[in-house]
Amino acid sequence: MRNDILDPTVNRRRKFSLRSLATASVLALTTVTVAPALAQDEPQPDDQTIVVTGVNAPVTTSTGLPLTFMETPQSVTIIDQQRIQDYALTNIKDLLDQVVGVSVERVETDRATFSARGFDVTNFQIDGIGLPLIENTFYGDTDSFLYERIDIIRGANGLTTGVGNPSATVNYIRKRPIFDATHVNVGAYAGSWNKWRLEGDVSVPIGENWAVRALLAHEETDSYLDKYHVNREVYGLVVAGKLTPDLTLTAGYHRQRNDATAATWASLVLLYSDGSFIPYDRSANPAPPWSYWDITEQQAYGELAYAIGSWTVKGIVTYRHYADEFQIDYQYGLPDRVTGLGYAGDSSQFSSTNRRWLGDLYATGKVNLFGRDHQLTFGASYGHSRQETYQGRAISPIQPGIPGYVHYPNFNVPDPFDVPEPVYAAPGIQHDQTDKLTRLYAASQINIADFLKVIAGASWAKYQSNGIYYGEVRDTDVSKLNPYVGVLADVTSFLTAYASYTTIFSPQTQSDINRRQLAPVQGINMEGGIKLNLFDKRFYASAAIFRTEQNGLANFAGVQTGTGGDVFFYYEPEDTISEGFEFEVAGKITPNWSLSGGYTKFKITNTLGTNTQLHIPRQTFKASTTYNMPQLNNASIGAQLRWQSDLAVPADAYGFAVAPVVRQDSYAVLDLMAGIDLVDKVRATVNVRNVTNQLFYNSLAYASYALALYGPGRSFTASLSYRF
Repeated sequence: MRNDILDPTVNRRRKFSLRSLATASVLALTTVTVAPALAQDEPQPDDQTIVVTGVNAPVTTSTGLPLTFMETPQSVTIIDQQRIQDYALTNIKDLLDQVVGVSVERVETDRATFSARGFDVTNFQIDGIGLPLIENTFYGDTDSFLYERIDIIRGANGLTTGVGNPSATVNYIRKRPIFDATHVNVGAYAGSWNKWRLEGDVSVPIGENWAVRALLAHEETDSYLDKYHVNREVYGLVVAGKLTPDLTLTAGYHRQRNDATAATWASLVLLYSDGSFIPYDRSANPAPPWSYWDITEQQAYGELAYAIGSWTVKGIVTYRHYADEFQIDYQYGLPDRVTGLGYAGDSSQFSSTNRRWLGDLYATGKVNLFGRDHQLTFGASYGHSRQETYQGRAISPIQPGIPGYVHYPNFNVPDPFDVPEPVYAAPGIQHDQTDKLTRLYAASQINIADFLKVIAGASWAKYQSNGIYYGEVRDTDVSKLNPYVGVLADVTSFLTAYASYTTIFSPQTQSDINRRQLAPVQGINMEGGIKLNLFDKRFYASAAIFRTEQNGLANFAGVQTGTGGDVFFYYEPEDTISEGFEFEVAGKITPNWSLSGGYTKFKITNTLGTNTQLHIPRQTFKASTTYNMPQLNNASIGAQLRWQSDLAVPADAYGFAVAPVVRQDSYAVLDLMAGIDLVDKVRATVNVRNVTNQLFYNSLAYASYALALYGPGRSFTASLSYRF
């Protein structure tokens, strides 16, 4: 369980909340040998590629090889532009909510984590370049408008980066310039909770060989949560073209600003001090009105690709600058049902920056051996990251000896969360850390026979980290060679069987009770399954079983007071096993009827057979369907459904003789959509989310501390778009 964020005796550790800073530090620097979305001059999918809704491009996320779905020995999902627009999936959290096997843990208003197969999703990429989450945590609300599609490959990262959790890899594919003609897409949205949004997307060719694309979006909205308001603006510029007939250049910049007021730190306390549950409205927000969280993220990148016969040599440089300013209040303690006492806050002002440089150079192409063509990729990458965080804690006139203390006089008043804004001490640096990652890698697709292919390769990674983190010294220097192999056999013209094996390597910075850094996590991941092409390759189906063994995974064990009076968390290594199965479909049943979705079931235990990660649902089902009626002004109707099994997490952090259990019954959320062309090139769409107004918790990740927020109720969004 992620207990470390919530202990009120510890300063800034609660911000960097969710498990394994080390894994995120590694992945913050990871680059992957992945071709970006197909440019105009790159080979387009041939008639052997599956062409269905959501399955219309080679999947290159896994190894850097141009592999289709049928050639990738792992489970794959794509959320394409059509689905993003149909269902108004304008932010990444809403989008990943619809991905088979992925759970979105909205732990707070402005922080979230993602999991798959029982483990945190730590490997995020943009066009295959590893720019994942900071501290495994998603900050703010990343807008999806910059991206053409999102690729998700579930399973271990041995087939992608050689480091990280065996959960999933999420690859954002950027929108790129279009060379054939001018394209314009503008849209306007209005919806529940005073939501409004404007967006524009323009691509213009410049001569025969160059094109530029500009993107701009602005959104403002209140929330189903009291007081919470978000203002988000996004813009990007991309230019691409040929320097010579064989040398192409792509360069771009994008910026997103996300400002939130009444932002939460942790969630609603669910229990009174006697262990009974506190009744709340769905809209209850524990954040005081003076709290805020402002985030700015900028990225600049450049890419050169040189074609030499059947080979391409590509170099990519990416710079990412993340900065945030926030003032938040963490509430702790269980209030007395009668007196309303026992509830308090701990508030701080923070500012942080994270600067990352990443470089990747690789070559990919065909090799002819023994009368057959084979694919080969090899290359090297380097990443450098610098993280700095400053904190100023509240100065309390009520309890001046307790840094950060905010007084809550009586929890039983009508609005117990509206307390005066405190005065803060001058900020001081708490986190100053530099990380470096160097990788060498090679991957191959070997055509043994017409019906048999082998995906094989290896990745060597060296991770170095040094600095300070709230008084602890960070000093890491580890390396590991990770081999992997996948085998695919065409049983029939439409059925392929596959199996894959990869090792796991994930450095950690958590310390044991003696403040000794834990060794890197190591283990194995195995997956096997079948993939099918149906209905003249319009429809795709897969079924997979998987087993993951992780040795030495950091598990929160307690809080210890050091010799200097400081308080620190300590961890114990734990071996875990996750095993289960998945089923997924995607495509067109008829030319006008599309269907996608799937079911995942798994269990995750330690070596004693005890269930772990209790806040993650063991069973999930996701489905989406759309029916088009071209004869009726291209009208369409659709629905998407997500269901998860029940959860039960003991609130065992408060020392109850018998810990109360926070329960979440199994539930389903149904969304409906309808769209129609009003006139040529003008389309209107209406979305209704949570049609049944289902009540549920956003996440039980903090349930051991009896903390959670409710999810949103029924809402609607109407949009109008113009495209030519």
